[in-house]
Amino acid sequence: MLNLVNRFGEPLTLNKLTTSGTYDPATGSVTGSANTVYSFTGYFYNYENVSSGILSDVRRGSRKCLISASSLASGRVSPDDEDQIAGNGDIVNISSVTTIFSSGVAMCYLCDVRE
Repeated sequence: MLNLVNRFGEPLTLNKLTTSGTYDPATGSVTGSANTVYSFTGYFYNYENVSSGILSDVRRGSRKCLISASSLASGRVSPDDEDQIAGNGDIVNISSVTTIFSSGVAMCYLCDVRE
């Protein structure tokens, strides 16, 4: 998987929510939130080669992003649900993250993302 990211990946950024902010019921918005931006190399791909039973559960605009753990702040940062990935003129929201380990060390992250 790492070879896939290294060979075909593109420069992306992870917008990580670092301060959640406060919800204002009068306006319906959140104020005071802050993001930290991390650059990394990632590879987007679609749900094309998935069995039809699983494919029926996939929403329009959903895809996956494969991230090398070492390319994300030298392995010190990991993506979480609700973070955003930006790149190539697009911004997507992470809905779930699966971490792939080798000998107890995170090697890559497989993120389900939605536009």
